[in-house]
Amino acid sequence: MKIKNVLFSLWCCVSSAVLAAEPYDRIAPLVEKAIADKQLPGAVVLVGRGEQVLYRKAFGFKTYSPAAPVITPDTVFDLASLTKPVVTTTLIMQLVEQGELRLTDPVGNYLKQLNDVEVKKITMLQLLTHSSGLADGFDRREFWQGKAGLDTALAKLKLKTKPEQQFVYSDIGFILLGLVVEQITKQPLDLLAEQRIFQPLKMKDSRYLPLDKPLQDVAYIQRIAPTENLQGDADYQKLLPNYAQAYLHAVVHDPTALRLGGVAGHAGVFGTAGDLALFAQMLLNGGELKGQSVLSPLAVQRLLTPAVIGNQSRALGWDMQTGYSAPKGDLLPPGSFGHTGFTGTSIWIDPASRTYIILLSNRVHPNRDTSITDLRAKLANIVASGIELAKTAD
Repeated sequence: MKIKNVLFSLWCCVSSAVLAAEPYDRIAPLVEKAIADKQLPGAVVLVGRGEQVLYRKAFGFKTYSPAAPVITPDTVFDLASLTKPVVTTTLIMQLVEQGELRLTDPVGNYLKQLNDVEVKKITMLQLLTHSSGLADGFDRREFWQGKAGLDTALAKLKLKTKPEQQFVYSDIGFILLGLVVEQITKQPLDLLAEQRIFQPLKMKDSRYLPLDKPLQDVAYIQRIAPTENLQGDADYQKLLPNYAQAYLHAVVHDPTALRLGGVAGHAGVFGTAGDLALFAQMLLNGGELKGQSVLSPLAVQRLLTPAVIGNQSRALGWDMQTGYSAPKGDLLPPGSFGHTGFTGTSIWIDPASRTYIILLSNRVHPNRDTSITDLRAKLANIVASGIELAKTAD
């Protein structure tokens, strides 16, 4: 009887381990097919639970050229709108913790560039949940550049709808939040991100402005995946008149962030899957990682409290259930949260299972005509199908 019990226990362990690994075996064919279908030239996928990385693999190449370098697990990507939750939202919540700011504060209390009475009344909370009534972005037909140009654009800013009437994903809203952070701290956003987020969490590959770093970072620049072809885009050609390369490389892809010199509250950060895993671990640990506190437990709790706008659900700075929620897939439960980036990046985190799914790609290379919405959702479903099995395997 004892021998039978021992054999049964061994069988259970082996069976659980095999079953736990099986869902992750489906990831490679899924991503490889997307590459073959020219949805993206390459990608990095990382899946973790708590502080344990369960799956990390690089796929494809940095470009479609036959001589292109391969994507590696430490390839650096333009994270695009992941800047919003990772940097700007975190810095705003730190200021709330420090008594420098309240979520109910009107933006007009801090930004004197704003002229419209209704725009000045928009609150931090409305900006963080994309319920401010602002447009999604600035009119690109009105060309401007630099902080002076931005101030002129902000002076003319008006609401498109009444606040809290509907969810409209707004880059403008997070540009305002970034300016609020800078106004209160009297420090540039890139320095604050480095000192208050990246350094404490040892996110050594995360930064704004990779080309502005010292020459010893040449190796870092070589790890960056290029993004879009510059040909035919008037904004890029005006902003980068002497740019010698055919594709954007180590230069922010977002045109508005580029107008602002590469540092903004809505886009501009470059980073790796490994760094994003550290950030996810911090949130799952209630704002702390390896003795370094970035946020307090109650700040994280408030951050992840759902806000319902119409039939859409957002956390503060994070997505929960909207038209942008493809990385959630069909199986991850309510309460999970994440974000996407236009360049082909995404992260989704499930607090219930302490699981996070990171997909980094440069799907805008060589142009923005492809979509990886389906890939994001199917990847989430594969990972979700193995969550309980992964727990059994421990």
